[in-house]
Parts: sequence; structure tokens; C-alpha cells
Amino acid sequence: MPSGSHNKRITISNRPLISNLRSVISARVTFGDVVYQPGGRFGPRVQSDYQLVVLVDGAMQIEVDGVPREVQPGHVTLLRPGGRENFAFSAVRKSHHTWCALRPGIVSAELRDACAQAASVLPVTHRFAQLMELGLAMPLTAGTQAHGLIDALGLAVLQAYLFTDARQQRRAADEPDTLRRALAWVGQEDRERTDLPTMAAAAGVSPTQLVTLFKRHLGTTPLRYVWETRTRRGAQLLRETGLTVGDVAFRCHVQTPVHFSRWIKQLYGVPPKALRARAWGA
Repeated sequence: MPSGSHNKRITISNRPLISNLRSVISARVTFGDVVYQPGGRFGPRVQSDYQLVVLVDGAMQIEVDGVPREVQPGHVTLLRPGGRENFAFSAVRKSHHTWCALRPGIVSAELRDACAQAASVLPVTHRFAQLMELGLAMPLTAGTQAHGLIDALGLAVLQAYLFTDARQQRRAADEPDTLRRALAWVGQEDRERTDLPTMAAAAGVSPTQLVTLFKRHLGTTPLRYVWETRTRRGAQLLRETGLTVGDVAFRCHVQTPVHFSRWIKQLYGVPPKALRARAWGA
């Protein structure tokens, strides 16, 4: 069913499930795979998680706070905490869907903000499908040792959804090829030194034109975008590794640990060690 172990007070129609094919559960993330009989219904319920529901086959309509949402096969929908939901499946055929549910406590403030702005339904990409399958394929015999990996896969699934949404939004804004080349160059992250003329040359425009493109489409300057990208990568390393602040700054090609700390505080409101402590629940 499209519910993790975290959702309570659920009612289901008297039509039985065909089969709960797979489920993988940690304390904070649930992956599931299920098939409904024709005419199956689910709800009402109040969503307590961030949940991604993928329709593999059949038909599915979800009413969220009274607003209908149609989900076609090969598409995924994002459900946010607090929504009142009712599910209705195909009346004439079986409906197969998978899901990934994440407790709000595992979702960072940055991701929560992105979820609030994200599209409600998106097509399933190859990357997203691979991550979902990895989550569903975790062996039940792995026990509590696998919980960290399940949590990481759940976050990766959510980030893949948000990445797809961001990419579609950029395309909708008719993002120029020159800007895409500049972003791809930044994304390679294989150089310690970055300057505006080199970025502009990689994009095939003048430095002045590159600044104009970044301000128009991204609302920032090229070099600020570089440092924010490196800082966000560093924040991920702080949360997920035991590397020192100096090591993280070095790996992310930030000039000095002091420079890195200033950027972390500017973007997240706290210094690096406090950001790590918050992520680790210390």
C-alpha cells in the first residue's frame, strides 16, 4: 500500500490487496511495492511523511486536500506531510505501484524548502528508477546494519526527484546552451582554481556575457554560484563523513578552512561543527 510504517489511522476498502510484493524498512525510511485489485481504494489518511509514489502499471488518482491528482504509469508523485489523501485505483485492471516514505526528521531544511516548491507529478527517470530498485532490493536479512544505507537511498531518491524537477524548470525557462556548458564545467569539480575568464571560455562567451546569463537565469554571479556549489558539497561531506573541516574544505577546493566556514555560516546560519552536530543529533 502507498504507506510506510510511519503513517497511522489508515482505512482501506474491503477489496483486498493482491500482494504486498516487497517492503524494506528502517526507523526513518520505508520502501514498498504493492499491487491493488481492480476498484481498490485507500484512505482517507493524513500524510505524515515525505512520500514518493510511483505508478508502475494500471491507473491511480489521488485526492490531496480535496484537489484531484492524476498519476499515469511511468510517473511519480510527491506527497508532503500534512496533506489529507484518498487513493482510487483502476476499476478494470490491477494497479501496481512502489513508494518511498521519509520521516520529516531525516529531511533537511534545504530539501524541505525544495519539496515545497517542487512539481507534484514528474516522469520517472532512469536514475530515479535505479535508486528505487536499489532500495527495494535491500535484503531483509541485512538487519539493523543496513538502516544507514536504507536512509541514504531514501534521501537519494528524494534528491533525484528534486533534481529532475529543477532540470525541467531550467528547460522551461529556455536555458541557453552557453549557460548549460558553464554549469557542466562547474559540475565537473576537478580543478582547484576557478576564475571568470576560464569559465567564460568554457561556455563560449565573454566574461561580461556570462555574468549577464547567470544573473538573468540563476539570480547570482558565476563565481558565487561556484562557491555555493562547493559549499553545499562540503555541507554534505560534513553530514555524512567524519572528515575534519580542513579536509572537507580541501576536497571541495575552497581556499581555506576559514573561507569554507564563512560560506557555511552564510548559507546555513551556523558554523561547520554546529551543522554536523545538528545532522548527527549531537
